[in-house]
Amino acid sequence: MGRYTLFTAAAALLLAGCSSSSSSSSNMRPEPASFTYPDEIVKGEGFMVLADRREFAVLALLNATGFDEEAANTAIRPVRVKVRELVAIEMAKHPRKAEAWRQHIKTRQVAIFQYEDFALSLSTNYPFRRIRPDSEVGYPWAVERLQGFPQVLNDFWKTLDLENIWSQVKPEYVAETQKYDFEKMKRQMNFLWTYLRMPRHDTLTLVNVPNLLDCHFHAIGARYENLYYTVESPGSHGYGLNIHEYLHSIVNRLVEANSGAEEAKLSKYYQAGKDGPLCKTYGSPVNFTFESLVRALDHRLATLQTDDPAVKNASKDRPPGRQRTT
Repeated sequence: MGRYTLFTAAAALLLAGCSSSSSSSSNMRPEPASFTYPDEIVKGEGFMVLADRREFAVLALLNATGFDEEAANTAIRPVRVKVRELVAIEMAKHPRKAEAWRQHIKTRQVAIFQYEDFALSLSTNYPFRRIRPDSEVGYPWAVERLQGFPQVLNDFWKTLDLENIWSQVKPEYVAETQKYDFEKMKRQMNFLWTYLRMPRHDTLTLVNVPNLLDCHFHAIGARYENLYYTVESPGSHGYGLNIHEYLHSIVNRLVEANSGAEEAKLSKYYQAGKDGPLCKTYGSPVNFTFESLVRALDHRLATLQTDDPAVKNASKDRPPGRQRTT
């Protein structure tokens, strides 16, 4: 066989092997996430901060296979540049596998934030495998598209010796975990529930995950077992409670419980605001309502907690109920 025939066969075998081993949880017994490296986790009362190997591995793979996005007028963080360069050196030694990985990611058509969510359904270290059920994955349809993804991730980790690359950048992740202020987070949590005029209704442990390989200003919230993760990139947080993402755990449930009765009203608001610059990816009246309410509450809470007199005075002049997000 010629060179390209050999390449095509090798790529097909890799991808076929990945597809034949499902990433679905149908035959998996759920188990709790186990964090085995003490230096990669900081614990507080009701809070944790984690240097997460799952998110590192997934984002390293995505960066190596076409994810180049960065916020406008913002430089890529040095640690992201370093990982991309180290991975590129190793990938150059394995051109056939590298192309197979690129093709696999290209054909999945799954968004970055959906990969970040799915990563949290995996075991916390290599070899990665599903440990949480499909029902906990935030984007259920992505489970089908990510058939075989843990196998691809494991192949990527082993082939490129990602353990070695992780060891080189791990100090920067650990340094990030040390910057979080648990006392501040407690104050923010208490203030939030006081503002809502209700007792806190969950017993979740909040887990902040610094995500240094994503573009700036991105964050997701995701619940797995009794852990509520916030995976947050540089610039998306202030080393405290990520109020926006935590609010989704409250607002989304309330909206879903009442969306049927308010369908006509929500659709009307969605049609009026769906083309706004912040709203183009929301995709449905329910998602639009999630984000609109969360953004309004997040803005209000941030305003009330600021120490800047100018911001507080400006807030007093704003008519109530006018915090719009479109």
